[in-house]
Amino acid sequence: MTTKLTELVLKRRGCPLHAWVGGPEGGPLVVLTHGACVDHHSFDSTVPALTGSYRVMIWDVRGHGQSQPMGDDYTSSLAVEDLLALVDRLGYDRAVFLGHSNGSYIGQELAFRHPHRVQALVIANGTCITWSRGPLALFFLKHSAMLMAVLPFEMLKKSGLKMFSYKKEGQDYIYRAFSQISKKDFVKIWDGAVKGLHPEPNYRISQPLLLMHGDDDRTGDMRKIMPLWAKLEPNCEYIVIPHARHLAMFDNPDSFNRVLMEFLEKWASTRS
Repeated sequence: MTTKLTELVLKRRGCPLHAWVGGPEGGPLVVLTHGACVDHHSFDSTVPALTGSYRVMIWDVRGHGQSQPMGDDYTSSLAVEDLLALVDRLGYDRAVFLGHSNGSYIGQELAFRHPHRVQALVIANGTCITWSRGPLALFFLKHSAMLMAVLPFEMLKKSGLKMFSYKKEGQDYIYRAFSQISKKDFVKIWDGAVKGLHPEPNYRISQPLLLMHGDDDRTGDMRKIMPLWAKLEPNCEYIVIPHARHLAMFDNPDSFNRVLMEFLEKWASTRS
């Protein structure tokens, strides 16, 4: 990453949370949250496009990257509180929050619990945490950590790499980042993420919302649910990124950044 960033470390509940901040001081804050089992380098192609106009924060979620040891077990609600503590440290009341994959779970949970802190929300390659999936599907999801615990860890790290990114660079990055995490912590992260799903049939996101995913992202139920989800939200844009899989910002950074910048120009024009 060539953009100059300043590192911030905040210790909370047994974990040294690492974050990096750049862009004009006092500018509108845009926070980028990576997915499960990777780290802040997910946004190496995104940050340089933003820091000319926005104050930008990237971070390693508890249990990932440099934010280790995990300390208290990972949950979506704890990750939300970690994130708000970092935003408070920067002196901001609100921000635009972009979450990729499991990072979108954190962003959605933040908007659900603390809507006044969210200026706008971007969901990149993520599914809806409040979708009504049915009791049987939800039961299996919330108990899937038991399966993960018995599968060989090397198999878990290598499975689906080509499904996540067209590019060898993206696949290699995922494997390297995943390898920073122990199997024990991976199971805790997986368990905390899936237990963060909570059906709320009448809930709607009140803030401006951007939903986007790669056109060839076949992970989970995201590609099925996202267009249906978009129709339900009152202030939503839905964009499909061409020539991209799950790691859309790696596979097609030009399209990803263009869509994101156009959204930010409308909804992040003032400091909050």
